Amino acid sequence: MKKKLNIFILKRLLLALPSVLIIFNSCIGVSTEIQMNRDGSGRITMEYRISKTLDSLGVLDGNESMPPIPVSRSDWERSVSRISGARLVSHSRRETAQDTIISAVIEFNNPQTMAAVLSASNEMISINFSGQSNSNSFNMIFNNSNARYDADLLTLMQTIFSGYNFSFSFNAPGNSTMTLTDARANAISTPSSAAAVLSGRTVSMSMNTLDVLNQINGLGIRIDW
Repeated sequence: MKKKLNIFILKRLLLALPSVLIIFNSCIGVSTEIQMNRDGSGRITMEYRISKTLDSLGVLDGNESMPPIPVSRSDWERSVSRISGARLVSHSRRETAQDTIISAVIEFNNPQTMAAVLSASNEMISINFSGQSNSNSFNMIFNNSNARYDADLLTLMQTIFSGYNFSFSFNAPGNSTMTLTDARANAISTPSSAAAVLSGRTVSMSMNTLDVLNQINGLGIRIDW
């Protein structure tokens, strides 16, 4: 009975979760690393950790309401081939007892292509890029929800998302700055739960996925370099 109840609550959770979980398409661990070269070219390394618990409920299969993320190598090749100046370097998929882990490495020719690759990695991510000779900036909004959760859902979410993080890092030859924002790209204070380096050659941010969901005004990242 308890197991059936937990599955019932989990299905309620899937219906109640905001767009950030749709963004992850049931990926509840996401890591993105960007290495920017001096000439504007660079490399993006992405890793998705897909929970087998959610997968077993059919979240990945036959759920057309969720926007797709590239999963197989052919998915990535198809997505990247549409972007001029981008190239898929490698793709891998491996299984653990709890997760399916999908990794991809993409090279890009310039910052505009970088932004296009990030957008192609999931159609729910919102990215704006601007740049000139010695000043570049991009804003990436990956949670625009203001959802509230009842006690049962919060308890279950704490269990499901334990150990799963959203992390992002950016490395460039010169000094960079990272600003955390709300969904409207307004600067916000760094959440106490976030591990963040906001200035330097490498800037980074890591938060538990549940803490990302709990940013009721949404959460985004702005990088200036």
